[in-house]
Amino acid sequence: MNTALSTQVHNVYPANPVFVDNPNPVFDPATGQYIFSKIIRFVADEYIRDVKNEKRSIEDFNKALSKIGESDAKSLLYISNIFQGRSWENISFDGDDYANQLIFHLKYCDNPLEEFNNLVRYKIDNILPETYLEWFKNDLRCSLFLAHLINHLIVDEAYKGRKELIQAVADFLRYNIYMFNKEYEENLPNYSLILQRFGDRRTVSIELVKSIYLKNRTENFDWIDPNNDQMIDWSYKYLCGKGREHIILKGIFFPENTQEKYELILASLDVLSNVDDPSIGTKNKKGFSLRAYVLFSMQKAWRSQKQYVNDNPSSDNDMVKISTKNIPKLKELMAYSGFTLKQLVNNSIEQMYDKLIAEKTDD
Repeated sequence: MNTALSTQVHNVYPANPVFVDNPNPVFDPATGQYIFSKIIRFVADEYIRDVKNEKRSIEDFNKALSKIGESDAKSLLYISNIFQGRSWENISFDGDDYANQLIFHLKYCDNPLEEFNNLVRYKIDNILPETYLEWFKNDLRCSLFLAHLINHLIVDEAYKGRKELIQAVADFLRYNIYMFNKEYEENLPNYSLILQRFGDRRTVSIELVKSIYLKNRTENFDWIDPNNDQMIDWSYKYLCGKGREHIILKGIFFPENTQEKYELILASLDVLSNVDDPSIGTKNKKGFSLRAYVLFSMQKAWRSQKQYVNDNPSSDNDMVKISTKNIPKLKELMAYSGFTLKQLVNNSIEQMYDKLIAEKTDD
């Protein structure tokens, strides 16, 4: 906390305290920061003693509290709501509103200083520290992967665009890390590189997921051009096709532009298994991982479509009449192949010609 409250802590517990057996100890900045993080929970205890001794007043405490940082105020306010069984009130406010709401709550407590101390103590013991959120907070692809791990917990939510999704994932992990720790394994992909990690109950799972994900995520996708709107739209539709349905967070995350759709495509490929499977592959070649086979099939389909478009310029005057009974089949074929109606019809004509006419001519 870079606040008047933190200044009070430094006054009570100086960065370089004097010990009887070592009158001049020297701590580097990292050690000082660690010590500060461990003693911040006692700031209200000091105020409590001063108030009881009439050295300070509650007004002094509220004045100092008004300068608390937005992140700290938000954490303590959310914790307060959880304590009261009102976590549904954990909504987003603007700027200083978090501190104002927190002060408003404390003013009406029987023992505001003790209440504040309890909130701080709970925060230190249970809330995921900010440093463990940094690796994904500005990375939509990583945030999408984490959201996939808890998708059954956020299935009723809807996030429009990068900013909303990243903020939602960060808030969920910050305040509900215990829920993540219980649920993430259910959706963790079958990866070739599996790690183990031991440590603090709050942080061990998120650090494990970080290591596993970054070491296993998709790499061979350079042929997908993030700046090619047509290619990204086609890739998205291909992965959504019937029989594949690989796009994650459908109905939960709604990309707003091509770049966000591209990140969603990569995150969807990331969650596919990279473990070789003897049952996956073409008729003549098996042993692909699901991810490798999807990428192989996808690249092959894109090249076929691109070649078709180059060889068959479109005409605005083309008309194709499809019988009613065949429309459902046509839609299913379009979804599976990623072709438009015109491309599918003309491609079918070419294949039939090769089979019935060209082969007969060769004979």
